[in-house]
Amino acid sequence: MCGRYTLAGNLDQIAARFGAETSHDGLWDWEPKYNIAPGAVVPVIAFNGEKDRTVVPMRWGLHPSWRKEPPEGRPLFNARVETAKEKPSFRTPYKRRRALIPTSGWYEWERVEMPDGKEMKQPHFIFEDSEDVGTDIFAFAGLWERWRVDEGIELLSCTILTTPALGDVKHLHHRMPVRLPENRWDEWLDWEANPDFTLMSKLDGADLGHYEVDRAVGNARNEGADLIKPYVAL
Repeated sequence: MCGRYTLAGNLDQIAARFGAETSHDGLWDWEPKYNIAPGAVVPVIAFNGEKDRTVVPMRWGLHPSWRKEPPEGRPLFNARVETAKEKPSFRTPYKRRRALIPTSGWYEWERVEMPDGKEMKQPHFIFEDSEDVGTDIFAFAGLWERWRVDEGIELLSCTILTTPALGDVKHLHHRMPVRLPENRWDEWLDWEANPDFTLMSKLDGADLGHYEVDRAVGNARNEGADLIKPYVAL
């Protein structure tokens, strides 16, 4: 599962990383975030009508186009890659509205038994191993959808595709986001040319690292680069 993630870089840096177009109409911008939770408006990479990569703001938590009621309750922030093609909420986006979700890492909570027998959830920050932990930008595979709010007004929303966990992060959770290698970005986005594209996550998880972080990340109102610092018990 992926219920919290991070994204370093501003809008221009994200656009440059993905070779994408972006709008500077002043209505929306992005600065680094270190505790992104479902419901947030996030940068998403999708093809425009000319099949150029474009940065588009979308709500994290897919709202199916066929629903009549407005978004409420628990959003659909993850979709299992094994079943997304068939699930009513995801099958049309899987065929026609694929996305890249820019990220710099994500959080997962490990269940830890305390000396008194009680259970605690310890958050870990998971990242692609590099010299720039927490600042590199890579891509989750995602889906997006349109929902008509009113005449001429649409809600754009997205979800992150997940796969069985690999490598050293399996003990944290049995699911993890699908990470797309750069040389397959356009194959995934171009649903017309690749309708039967088979999603496979990067490597076998051997390129992933993780460490414990402060439990402050559990509160979605907390924000800042300190959240991804390794936790040191006092």
